[in-house]
Amino acid sequence: MNKQGKVMTEILVMLIVVVITSAIILLLVQTGTITVEAENEQVSVLNANFIPVTREGYLTIKDFKFCDFIDFDYNCMNEIETFDLGSEIHFIFTVESSTYNGDIMLVENYRIKGPTGELLLEVDESNNFNFDLTSNKETEDVTFKDFFIVNQGLPEGEYTMELFIENPLLTKKTTLVKKFQVVYVEDFSEEYYEEDYEELIG
Repeated sequence: MNKQGKVMTEILVMLIVVVITSAIILLLVQTGTITVEAENEQVSVLNANFIPVTREGYLTIKDFKFCDFIDFDYNCMNEIETFDLGSEIHFIFTVESSTYNGDIMLVENYRIKGPTGELLLEVDESNNFNFDLTSNKETEDVTFKDFFIVNQGLPEGEYTMELFIENPLLTKKTTLVKKFQVVYVEDFSEEYYEEDYEELIG
């Protein structure tokens, strides 16, 4: 019994020492005498590199025209909206864009859809800068010209052009939708020779 009592006394003394030591350490931490540093600092889940940067700026398409032809000086020859099947469909437009740190980059893409909405042509120049320059202005006007062909064999009707312009420096895009008519015109030469032949065999 004496031996067992001695062991219990020792355990009780140890518990008292642990409680007193813990109380002293807690008091020192609260008073700032002892500072505790975390072994692994908590890192914010949000990383600034993953937050998309919204840049102020202006990007718009203006003065769009369909033309019979566009010369080297960017003059629209005969603005029209009805074309013959198989003919070249020329178009011209101006992009007004803000500069970013004195630079401007523009990319042109477009789609052509048929009368029933089917996709006939898609021009994707996402990896090519159609226009790239340095400017000391806040905004620049840039004129584009281009053309495509609606091949013979396609139906007559109202076609749709979707024009997309992007400025990667501003992370901005703008879209313009234009309609145009395509009609079938009988070959004049064939009609002429048929009439001439009928007159000859008269």
